Amino acid sequence: MRIFNKIVVFFYTLIFLLIGVCLIFIALHRTGYYDLSFILDTVLTLPHLNLIIGSSGVLLILVSLSLANISFKKFQAEKTIGYSANGGQIIISLSAIEDFIRRLSQHLPEVKELRPEVFVTRRGIEIESRVVLWATSNIPDITEKIQSNIKDQVQDLLAGIEKPIIVDVHIVKIMQRDNEKDKKSKQEIPFLR
Repeated sequence: MRIFNKIVVFFYTLIFLLIGVCLIFIALHRTGYYDLSFILDTVLTLPHLNLIIGSSGVLLILVSLSLANISFKKFQAEKTIGYSANGGQIIISLSAIEDFIRRLSQHLPEVKELRPEVFVTRRGIEIESRVVLWATSNIPDITEKIQSNIKDQVQDLLAGIEKPIIVDVHIVKIMQRDNEKDKKSKQEIPFLR
């Protein structure tokens, strides 16, 4: 696969170099009708050069189509997880797993907000959770609780998939509860009773 990548990079670099040089010549008024027709006549009169340019064009088209096919399959594979069952293929969207994890956080009173991102890599299923905690939380305990809860629930959900599940927790913000602020503001304003 690495050789294919090098060939693709070489052809695309060559194409963009040729286009860039042509645009520079056009901008500097170094080409004219005569120059372009001379190049075209030379290509048409030499049989070997004609064959080389034609085969290069076919090769570029094939490389472009295969590159588009590979990138589309890679993009599609990154958004889903699939496994085979007795009845056929089962495909699960990563966004469905993210929604499931988001709903799990509603059962944890220490968590204000949880934004998960699920990735499928060679190491396994990686879950990056960006968490907003309340200030009254014990950070080591709640992060361990979040990790074990997410890992256990996702393993139960994806029982047919044997990839390891890796849960990373990133605490992005620690917030005060709004109830304390509301009580203080109500005490300061006497007519809001």
